[in-house]
Amino acid sequence: MPEPPIVLPDFETFGNQSINGLEKPEEANAATQALLKEDRESGRPRIDNPGDNQVPLARGILRDGTWYRDAEVRELNGYDEEAIAAAGVSGDAFKVFEALLLRGVTAVGGEPMTRKLAGELLIGDRELLVMGVRRATFGPDLEFERLPCSNCGELTDLTVPLDSVPLVHLEDPERTEFEVPLRKGETAIVRLPTGQDQTAVLGIKGNRAKQDSEILSRCVLRLIRPDGTEVRRPPVQSIFMADRQTILQFLTDTQPGPRLLDFKWTHETCGEEVSLPISLAVLFRGL
Repeated sequence: MPEPPIVLPDFETFGNQSINGLEKPEEANAATQALLKEDRESGRPRIDNPGDNQVPLARGILRDGTWYRDAEVRELNGYDEEAIAAAGVSGDAFKVFEALLLRGVTAVGGEPMTRKLAGELLIGDRELLVMGVRRATFGPDLEFERLPCSNCGELTDLTVPLDSVPLVHLEDPERTEFEVPLRKGETAIVRLPTGQDQTAVLGIKGNRAKQDSEILSRCVLRLIRPDGTEVRRPPVQSIFMADRQTILQFLTDTQPGPRLLDFKWTHETCGEEVSLPISLAVLFRGL
């Protein structure tokens, strides 16, 4: 029985041309399946020698007043492959993502990886770690054979260096609160989502508005009224829809880490820039 498609959950940008694994699962699945179909027809990708096991994080973890951003990953083996595949039997992509973190990440800041530690990390740092596990296991490049150009249809061989995936950095890695200007003179004070927040959101099925409310209730710390009055932990359902979307957009844009679904390549034959969303299923073919 073939394994179900696996799509990396993310908080990619709302309302632009990116394919969001949470907002548009059908489109993300379709993009992934098109790539995997071509891969099955042309054989598995060529795999380089494993790369460096060190991963610098965007923020890392705070311990005794000090931020630690150094992380270590390792090459996955057959035991890991079986455990990760077992996590995907239910079709829950997030369980696969968590299994990759727990099996493939050795330590963060010298502290052994645990589920609790994984939950502390920013979503972008978690994605950086999974990219690091992929690099340590299969090497620094992702290679496609006979990849169809979505513009002209020509089949081409393509090598994608993982370092070429768009990457967002934090201007100040130690900054934990951000101001988001809203309409009518209000300001929201927010923090960036972590793995714990992601887990909570993905636990809500079939109701995007409730998912939005969940992430907002966790990440909106205060609302500052035009007169300077502060409202701590405001009921997020009382925030106007346009302002809710403004905050969600900020959380998406500011979150550091790789923009896997935003990768594009230029096809030399037709000269067009072609979107190539890179999902978890593309990174770890066969899992």
